[in-house]
Amino acid sequence: MNESIVQEIAGHYNTTPAQVLLGWGVQRGTGVIPKTSRPERLRENLAIFDFELTRDEIAAISALNRNRRFNDPGDFCEPAFNTFFPIYE
Repeated sequence: MNESIVQEIAGHYNTTPAQVLLGWGVQRGTGVIPKTSRPERLRENLAIFDFELTRDEIAAISALNRNRRFNDPGDFCEPAFNTFFPIYE
């Protein structure tokens, strides 16, 4: 959310960086599951359909890829299921 391109796009659409990234995920067809317990954040999350990113904007955000995984089964399988399952073999 702190990347300059994300903040620039957010400013262009008068949205938050979080909305831009949620919109980016949804427009790419990714199943996005935001978490919040605050009603104002829920309204904000639902407002991602009020704008549409261009192909160039989607490409610019996609180019930020650093090959990191934030939902890595290798990290949570062992504590959750008492087994280790590496996804990179």
